[in-house]
Order: sequence, then structure tokens, then C-alpha cells
Amino acid sequence: MVRPSSLLEIKTRSAYQLDEWLAGVPDGPALQTHWYLAVTGHEQAHVAALLGGNRLVVHCVDLRSWHFRLDDNPSLSVAYIDALRAEYVGLWRRRMIEGTWVIAEGAVYDMFDEQRHVVDELPPMRRYWVGIDYGTASQFSAILYGLGADDRLYAVNEWRPNS
Repeated sequence: MVRPSSLLEIKTRSAYQLDEWLAGVPDGPALQTHWYLAVTGHEQAHVAALLGGNRLVVHCVDLRSWHFRLDDNPSLSVAYIDALRAEYVGLWRRRMIEGTWVIAEGAVYDMFDEQRHVVDELPPMRRYWVGIDYGTASQFSAILYGLGADDRLYAVNEWRPNS
């Protein structure tokens, strides 16, 4: 398969935005272009804007990312880093200590750790409960909880419409 080495994003804008475009790609189109790069796997895109119908401006946008951990900061003392390590757990540990910017949107339980809290097989259940959100402002959803033979509570199954 032959694939172009970069993408081309074309915009038309008012002449009143010329100064903004001369300085670079404004935030809105830049974010959109970075999303295109991330989805397509390309590393570079050209953004062309026709301003006021007669002025063409072209910029190159690169997809770059950097990964830094707390340990990478040479100005922090070992005692301070150790104190932060003891404080942060779960999602916030992954973000603030390990530097992996995992998605936190919608995270209710910030201490949730997939390695620790997700199992491949469920034990025999001694009792079940169903939790229901009947959804007046949002969709209906239901979740089946079970008390395992090991006296731990498990989310056994969940259901919500696909709409």
C-alpha cells in the first residue's frame, strides 16, 4: 500500500484572522490536525489556510510527544520523591509519578488499578445484587454485583443500551 508521507488540511478563514495565522496554526485547527495525525499514524501534516479569499498561508505541524517521570526531575530531592510515591496511588500515581497520562475523564474511583482489581475468572458467588440507574437525564444502566466465596465483592456483569 502506498501512503502519502504527510497529511494536508485545508481551511478558509476571514482576512481578520491573518495575524493569528501568520504566527502559526491557531489552537482549534492545530488540535484537529494533531487528532488526525494520532488517528492516521502520520507524523506530519501541512495546514493551508486561504485567508480572505486571496492570501494563502501554509504551516507544517509535527506530531511529537515526550514522556517524563517524576524521577527525571533533577531538582527534586530523593526524600520529596519518596514522599510523593507514598502519597499517590492508582490513576494519580500513574499520572504524577510514572508520567503516563492515562485518561481520567469519568474516573470515579481514582485508586482503581486494572492490574489489581480486574480478574480473569470469577469465583463461585454466594449472593447477588443488582444496581440500577433508571436514567432520567441519561441512559438507563444496570450492574450485577456478586459476593464471592472469598468474601470479596465483584462486578459480575453490566448492561446499558447501545444508543
